[in-house]
Amino acid sequence: MSKPSGFIACLDVGGTSVKSAVVKDDGSLLDHSFFVSPVDSGGSRTHILGAFTAALGRGLAIIENKRLRLLGIGVSICGPFDYERGISRITGLDKYEAIYDVNVKQVLQQELRLPAGLPLLFDVDSWSFARGEVWAGAARGYRRVIVFTLGTGVGSAFALGGRIVSEGPGVPWYGWVSGQKYRDGILNDYISRTFMVRRYEELSGARLDVKEIAARADGGDSQAKRVFEEVGWELGGFLRDHNVEEFQAECLVFGGQISKSFHLFAGPLREALKDVSCLQAIIPAEDIDGSAIKGIGKYVLDNVEA
Repeated sequence: MSKPSGFIACLDVGGTSVKSAVVKDDGSLLDHSFFVSPVDSGGSRTHILGAFTAALGRGLAIIENKRLRLLGIGVSICGPFDYERGISRITGLDKYEAIYDVNVKQVLQQELRLPAGLPLLFDVDSWSFARGEVWAGAARGYRRVIVFTLGTGVGSAFALGGRIVSEGPGVPWYGWVSGQKYRDGILNDYISRTFMVRRYEELSGARLDVKEIAARADGGDSQAKRVFEEVGWELGGFLRDHNVEEFQAECLVFGGQISKSFHLFAGPLREALKDVSCLQAIIPAEDIDGSAIKGIGKYVLDNVEA
C-alpha cells in the first residue's frame, strides 16, 4: 500500500517580501496556501524574525488543520548564510543586517514549537528557484540547465540531471555567473538593476526604476528599449564566450522580476547565442513568483525519508 502524499511548509525570503506556501511532493502548491507578506528587510531583529515565523506558521496551520502528512520545512534565503546550521551571515547588503549572526533555525524551532527531529532546511535562493524550474517549471526535460534570476543583483544556478552543481567545467564559483570578471569589474555591474537604472539616466536624464523603464520601452521609448537590448547583448556575448559551451548547456531559463520583461531583451540575447550548437532553448521561467517555493520544497523532499 502506497504512503499518503507528503507536504512541506516553505518560505522564500525576498528583499521586500516573504512568500510562503505548502508544497506537495508532486511539485504542486496546495490550493489557497500561497501568500505574499511584506517585510522591512532593514527593520529590527524582532520584526524580521516575526515575519518569518508568521509566514511559516500560516503554512503549518494549514497542514495541521487539514491533517496532512508534514515531511519538513524549507527556507530559501540569500547569502551569505550558514545554510547547514541556519545562521545568518548577511552583512553589507543593506538588508537583513539586524539578524546577522542569529541562529534563525533555532528561533523558528522555538517560536513555532516544532517537534524534535522535524527537518528544517535552508538553501540558497537562486538555487531553490532553479530547482523549482527544473522540477516543475520551464526546464523540465532538460539535463543541463543554467537558470538566472535578474533583479537588484543577478543570481544563477547550474543544474545537471535535476541536481544543482557548484563546480565542474563551465561552472563558476558557487554557480554565480555574474560574479565573474568583466571589463573594469564583474558581469553583474553591466546587467543588474543598478546598471539599468544608471544607464537609462545616462541616455535620457530621467532616473526611473526598472519597472518604469520597461513600461516606457513597451510604450515605444527607444532609449528604454536600448537599455534592455544592451543587457541582452552583454549577457549573451559573455555566456557565449564563457559558460554555455563549456558546461554544454541545453537550456537557459530567466526568472526574477526583470525577467517579467523578458521580451525586451530576448532578441539580442538569442542573437548573441545563435551559433552555440548545444543550446536548445532560451526561455522565460514558468513560475517567476512560485518556483523558489517549489524548489526549496524539492530540496527538503530530496533530503528526508519520504
